[in-house]
Amino acid sequence: MKKIKCSLALSVALAISPSINAQDAIPVVPASVMKKASAEAKKLSVESESRANPESGYRGANVSQDAVVKMTPGVNQIIPVAIGHPNRIVTPFGNPEVVSTSLTGGSDDGECGEVCIKDNVVYVATKKNHPVTMFVTEKGSESQALSLTMVPREIPPREVFLKLDGSSVVAGAQSNPKAERWERSKPYIETIRTIFRKLALGDVPQGYSMNKTPNNITPPYCDHPGMAVSFKNGQVLMGHSLTVFVGVAENNSSNALEFNEATCGDWDVAAVTTWPLKVLEPGQQTEVYVARKNAKGKAPTSKRPSLLRGK
Repeated sequence: MKKIKCSLALSVALAISPSINAQDAIPVVPASVMKKASAEAKKLSVESESRANPESGYRGANVSQDAVVKMTPGVNQIIPVAIGHPNRIVTPFGNPEVVSTSLTGGSDDGECGEVCIKDNVVYVATKKNHPVTMFVTEKGSESQALSLTMVPREIPPREVFLKLDGSSVVAGAQSNPKAERWERSKPYIETIRTIFRKLALGDVPQGYSMNKTPNNITPPYCDHPGMAVSFKNGQVLMGHSLTVFVGVAENNSSNALEFNEATCGDWDVAAVTTWPLKVLEPGQQTEVYVARKNAKGKAPTSKRPSLLRGK
């Protein structure tokens, strides 16, 4: 009896199935729906690839692999960073400040977040697998802002040095409270002596920032007979109330000459010295340090009529 029922059910099912397939035709899908579905599938594929490979959206961009990145305010630079590890970003600012909507800052009790600032260094540690961005400025000054996009990768922690483009440096823009406190911690003359001493030893004064001599700042002029003094390929160190220029003097005469600091004098020059030589033989070179006061503008001048005029 069971065999008969099973056979009957099977024959009924076989008899009905063909009739269902024949009567119910596959519905026609409009072409517009097919195109929309294809576009959505393509979009999901791109988003999935972007999540899997955070650099996919930056294939056409210039991702800098250099350890030293030349920065120009207003121009975004893209660099790779280690994901899940601290990355060290050395800035040209003495007291940097970070603005970002994709990175979390530290807490009020001093604990670091994804961003941690120590002196002129910004540490970035993120587990995000998509690009993150930030602006870096000198704290208390919005005259210059460096734009940085960081693409996380499965690589070791990185150290990147941000260098300002020579034509982008603004005199006095990088002065900061740390340099101000250091300058005021001792008498004015002793401060200048200490600055020169540190430069001679290859150190940078506390709170000062160092760059190449920028193109938009007029360097000191030394009208020294028998010597060629140049600051073109030199250095500039910016503090709070002082900016120090480092150049090179060369004796191009046929006699030994003693460097005369007064030849570099100007209304805003605080002090001048040389290192390591004071007396130069023909062809010898020495560094020249010129400390310039960070004044708002030139000292006012007025004309005095000559008593001899008209004679």
